[in-house]
Amino acid sequence: SVITGADIYKPICSEYGVPCVIAGFEAEDMLLSIDMHLSQIIKGEALVEIQYTRSVSAAGNKLAKQCVDSVFEPCDASWRGIGIIPSSGLSVRSSYKEYDAELKFPGIKPDEIPRDTGCRCGDVLRAVITPDKCALFKNKCTPDNPIGPCMVSSEGTCAAYYKYARMND
Repeated sequence: SVITGADIYKPICSEYGVPCVIAGFEAEDMLLSIDMHLSQIIKGEALVEIQYTRSVSAAGNKLAKQCVDSVFEPCDASWRGIGIIPSSGLSVRSSYKEYDAELKFPGIKPDEIPRDTGCRCGDVLRAVITPDKCALFKNKCTPDNPIGPCMVSSEGTCAAYYKYARMND
């Protein structure tokens, strides 16, 4: 959001009626963002608000966007657990093909990497289930042995749930 700006999220609000708040990473940022989000829900609003104003603007970083646009172009992308979303990814423009890892390493195809079919990260990301409803959670999938992308980083939904949720073990 620091690069793209907040305006990129407006269609989510207008087309789907989903409130959006761009949050910072500190605890105080998160709490304030939750408050802002809940206020929108209570008022029946679906707006894009920026809590993280020290880094994010409505328009984003013009120079950074120009740099990204000069090297990359939109492409269809496959999102694990969700499927293909048209124009949601970026591919290297032909003028930079000498730096394109997909061309430098043709034997590696991300879509061909075997996936554990038990991972329900897509359902977690779409709020269909909470992480603890995935059969792999805390069993096969832990922060020390992440199976899905939601457990990989400390900011991942499953990793945070693993660390902070109070569950009956």
